Amino acid sequence: MRFSSVCRAATAALFIIVAGSSAALADILLPSGNCGLAPTNNCLVFDDFTVYSLAVLNQQAGYGPISPSDPYNVDTNGNALQNAIVVATGVGGTAVNNTDVLPIGTVDDAYNTPNAQGGGTTNFQTSAGTANTDGNLIVGNTTATWDVNVSDLVNYLAGGNLAFFFNLNQTNSSNTYLNNPEDALGWLAVTLTDTSGTHTPAGQHSITFYLDGNACDANVLLGHCDPGQSYAQPAVGDPGNPEANILPNDPNHDEWAYIHGQVCMSPQGAIVGFGACAQGDQTDTTVNQNLNENTAAFALYSDMLQQLLMSSNYDKMSVDLRMAALTNGYEQLGIFSALHIPEPLTITLFGAGIAGLGLLGHRRRKAKKA
Repeated sequence: MRFSSVCRAATAALFIIVAGSSAALADILLPSGNCGLAPTNNCLVFDDFTVYSLAVLNQQAGYGPISPSDPYNVDTNGNALQNAIVVATGVGGTAVNNTDVLPIGTVDDAYNTPNAQGGGTTNFQTSAGTANTDGNLIVGNTTATWDVNVSDLVNYLAGGNLAFFFNLNQTNSSNTYLNNPEDALGWLAVTLTDTSGTHTPAGQHSITFYLDGNACDANVLLGHCDPGQSYAQPAVGDPGNPEANILPNDPNHDEWAYIHGQVCMSPQGAIVGFGACAQGDQTDTTVNQNLNENTAAFALYSDMLQQLLMSSNYDKMSVDLRMAALTNGYEQLGIFSALHIPEPLTITLFGAGIAGLGLLGHRRRKAKKA
């Protein structure tokens, strides 16, 4: 998520609570995507979603690794959880209860993400997971996806844009079949449905937006993810691959987005490689995107999803989240309201009057780091 983050993103998005607003209900400033790997870029595109890395943006702004006082620190371990919409989390108790922010019956509670501690790996998919309570007022609600009534979601956004945030919470000591134990695999599908069938043309009563590795190609300079950020699903039924059979049998959406726990950045702020910098590299800096469950690592945004969400043509939104190669667990995916800046964002926007970044708290254990 990384879900969706999923990304060793280029420079990252800015998420700042507007001065004077409460941390619980604050809108977040999210820049228009200016995607690629150059110092002026702030994102990468994974199929239908623009993905931003907060850790990279923090580095570009001269703050170094994210710390609590930094403007790019999005704290997900605080007292504002009751004001977040949580799709999936490893935290228990009232932290999974979305009826704190939406009317009872209009939203599913959060799905439980796994605990992979103990040196092994584990996978997750909503279709095989457990939601604590289903929204019984959602037409066509199923246990295979996380669902919410669009009208209630739009009310929650209060004029802002829909944005997802994702926490990566890997260890850096457990062995996996990926390049690095801090890496993971992510896949996301968000579907809008006209359950009445009266607002959309026949045969077009639903539309799905994907975050996956299928669209990764060599056009990184155009903002796309590259083939190194894609991980093909093994052949169906292959017992030698632990993540086989998790993704749908769809040739257009059957590849994982490869989530890198680290990226290598130049002093100018460009991404020069995915994974840690080469041993002996005295020029570039390894940036950690594996920020644990207490700090959001990635933000995911789709402009077309936002437009259709506000069109009044759809009444249900469903989220299908899948992850693999988890070595610690408690990854989480949440929703918050974001304000949209039409121009590419620059560091000069960090002027006075910007408040701190407290956001969507999750009471969770720290990721185990060796």
